[in-house]
Amino acid sequence: MSRATVTMAAAARRAIVRQARAASPRECCGFLLGQGRHVRHVAAMNNAARSRTRFRVRDRDHLALRRVLRAIDPTLEIVGVYHSHPQGPARPSPTDVAEAYYREWIHVIADVRARPVVRAFRIADGRVEELAIRLVSSGTPHGRRS
Repeated sequence: MSRATVTMAAAARRAIVRQARAASPRECCGFLLGQGRHVRHVAAMNNAARSRTRFRVRDRDHLALRRVLRAIDPTLEIVGVYHSHPQGPARPSPTDVAEAYYREWIHVIADVRARPVVRAFRIADGRVEELAIRLVSSGTPHGRRS
């Protein structure tokens, strides 16, 4: 059985890695923007938790982004969230699973301790499903996994 796939703009992946490196040793965080399982852009957010092991986006920042997105044409929506694990692997922690409140969202986690590893997951009802990432550049699929 093959895994479900997320398409991600290569520039979005690079932005996540860049932000994760800059924020280290603290976690970085932000939102994934696109449609469905297609991530076209990221919106970097400040980590209100200012932690090495947790992230939190302020409600007011989340709402402000939603207001901006309503004014954009073509439409973009929040399709998920990303954060880094500066102290560990790119897989959901028990806290990540417990705090996954939007069951339809894609959760991307970056580990940049050495060679960057960026992985995507669907987290719903305490269950974690890894999603394959297919990187695209200028709208052209490369079929590369991250």
